[in-house]
Amino acid sequence: MNLRALWQLIRVDLVRARGALVTSGFGIAAGTAALTFFLALGLGVRAVLLGEVFPIDQIELEPPKSEGGGIGGLLFGAEAPGITEDQVAALRANEHVAAVYPKLRMSFPASAGGEIFGRKIGTSEMIADGIDPALVKDDVKGDVPFEDPLAHPGKPCKETKECDAPQYCEGPSGGSGVCVDPVPVLASRYMIELYDSTIAPTHGLPPGDSLLGLAKSIIFRLWLGQSLLGKAKEGEGPRHAHARVVGISRAAIDIGITLPLETVRRWNREYSGEAAASKYSSVLIKVKSNDRVSDVIALGATMDLQPKDTRARDVSVLLTGVMALLALVAAVILLVSASNIAYTFRVLVQDRRREIALYRAIGASARDMFKWMMSLALTVGLTGGAIGVLVAWLLSLVADWLAATRLPDFPFKPESFFAFSWWLILAALGFAALFSLFGAFGPARRAGKVDPAAALATL
Repeated sequence: MNLRALWQLIRVDLVRARGALVTSGFGIAAGTAALTFFLALGLGVRAVLLGEVFPIDQIELEPPKSEGGGIGGLLFGAEAPGITEDQVAALRANEHVAAVYPKLRMSFPASAGGEIFGRKIGTSEMIADGIDPALVKDDVKGDVPFEDPLAHPGKPCKETKECDAPQYCEGPSGGSGVCVDPVPVLASRYMIELYDSTIAPTHGLPPGDSLLGLAKSIIFRLWLGQSLLGKAKEGEGPRHAHARVVGISRAAIDIGITLPLETVRRWNREYSGEAAASKYSSVLIKVKSNDRVSDVIALGATMDLQPKDTRARDVSVLLTGVMALLALVAAVILLVSASNIAYTFRVLVQDRRREIALYRAIGASARDMFKWMMSLALTVGLTGGAIGVLVAWLLSLVADWLAATRLPDFPFKPESFFAFSWWLILAALGFAALFSLFGAFGPARRAGKVDPAAALATL
């Protein structure tokens, strides 16, 4: 039987048995819609949570917390544990590691202040860290390099008024310094999202992304060596440094500001001593494959290093479990639909025994009859699957509209909670076809085994 003849038989059956086939196809469409909707929702949420909120392709390792770190280190100058250059080199040499980026926490008291839209803003305790510029090179906007300003020093000075704006005089308090550009600062995506959802609406300020362009021209001051918590135990006294925001990065510290690594190292050496400048507070590790994160964590454990945050792994496991449960629900619907198709095709074969026998008598083979029934089931499955995918997509539009209009803004609220990838659509159509063929397999075999003589003898 050629394809043209097979298609003609299928077309006739689609018209003659349209009621039963539509009923069977409805179950396939419902199951496919549920499967596609749930998986697209899971993939969309996963992309936001594990792509921006808790990146799964990286892990940050740090020494165990001790009495030398945190507030104790700021107030009493206690030496905090750190990560040595040898440990960084050992991590870089591991086969599962793509890159290692050291980070250095600012280990002395500091505060900040400035003015925007005529309003004075600031904080009595500034939290900051330094990061390898190579990690954030794509996050810096404009032509301002993310590097220590002393890499390109200007003329000697003793006071900022001797420098040409926007430069300031960088150097120990009361001593000689040089004119340099403001220190480049990165803000975290989390802090911008928090600003957009809480601070901006309350005070009538523009959103963070548009504010960033304005912030490049706004210089704020960092008061180094003194804050609400007290004064640094070393250094020649508190002094000012100038800074400006140059970008937003997911690698930046969540609450606070992120500076070039060498800037923080230099300031730590000035206000906390050589020990605070020679060891890193943590390392951010890019892993070649997500499933190798546990191996990198095990390697860190041998160096007495532990994950700073395990939320990415916890969220990944939770999302995988929820998606598996929802996919199981959709699979049950498809299985029930397959049994419905099996019943429909059994009745169809029984009603057409004489027709099948006639085809066999004029030369059709048992294989031709089997292909006829299976091709009809495949057509029903693919049609029902396509309708199911379309329904899932339409439902996702409705869900996104309701989320946009009914849910309040919150950090990392996406434009869409769904991700319809090409492989998801193909997989949904494949499952619809598979369950349809599974349901029709038994009746199709019986159609091929119909005895022409016995069936025609009852005429």
